[in-house]
Amino acid sequence: MLSVNIKRKLSMHVPVILLAAMTVLPATSIASDVRTWVKKLHPTTGFNTDCDTPVFSLPAPLPADLHFDVIGLYNPDAPAQGKMRDALTLQQSDCETSLGTHIATTSNLDLLAILGAPEPDSRLKNLRTHEIPKIAAPDGTRFTLPPAGSVTPPFPPTNTATNQPLTLGEFRGVKGKMKVKCYADGTAHVKIKLRNYQPHELLTIWAIWLTTPPGAAGPAPVPLPFGGVPNVTVANKHGVARFTRTLSYCPMDTLPTGEQLLMLDIASHVDGNVYGAVPGTPPTETTFVDPNDPSATFTSPLSEGIVTLTRGAIPMTVELMP
Repeated sequence: MLSVNIKRKLSMHVPVILLAAMTVLPATSIASDVRTWVKKLHPTTGFNTDCDTPVFSLPAPLPADLHFDVIGLYNPDAPAQGKMRDALTLQQSDCETSLGTHIATTSNLDLLAILGAPEPDSRLKNLRTHEIPKIAAPDGTRFTLPPAGSVTPPFPPTNTATNQPLTLGEFRGVKGKMKVKCYADGTAHVKIKLRNYQPHELLTIWAIWLTTPPGAAGPAPVPLPFGGVPNVTVANKHGVARFTRTLSYCPMDTLPTGEQLLMLDIASHVDGNVYGAVPGTPPTETTFVDPNDPSATFTSPLSEGIVTLTRGAIPMTVELMP
């Protein structure tokens, strides 16, 4: 009888003792060695900007509010060419009052000056997204493609049926999130899901590092292909794009050498091309068919805002501007 009572007491108390032991002992499961973050995408109209308003507070030595818009608003009254041809410059109020206006190409002269890049020809400005010239000849000549279904195949090539002009509201309507898992061995795995992009939109993912580029005097925000080349994803017919990578480092940590991954930029390649380990084509002279005279051509360099548009950013080690 005594032995029976002892067994009963043990059966009642042993699970409690084991539970207490599990509570106080340090966890040794694999899950305990994994750090996890979920990061939200924020709409942008350029580098760290949303309608000329800085989105994230950048660390020193950068100015905390450094930002550059790379799109403008379509100006129906702009001349066909010349210095006066350009899109309307984005203002802070446009994110509330101009959401129904089409966006258009432009050049941020402050950004070009920092990069030491030349200004593109005015005929490449104030173009809506479906009007942006694409490479359409073996020699690299670019011209505006007609819409799908408007010509008899096979020539000339056309845009997709979903390549339509975007309003500012549509451009800023993108959403998304990223899940980051960093492991004890120093590696990481990331999953990104993007929504509300144009069907079949060509996108690349760029890690914006605070680092000193080779030959530079000091640190600067430098775009590098996130997860290596190719860093490409294409939205499906519903405007959803996915991107996964395994990394040899945790993107949430400052590296031992001091480099810091500030944010991820989502670049939209409205010219239909990607350019390897750089977001856009080098500023070399490119041949274009003159939109005002299809029998004539002209040459011009290209720049961000003409071939690539920053359409969303995910903060990594930066915080929202207060």
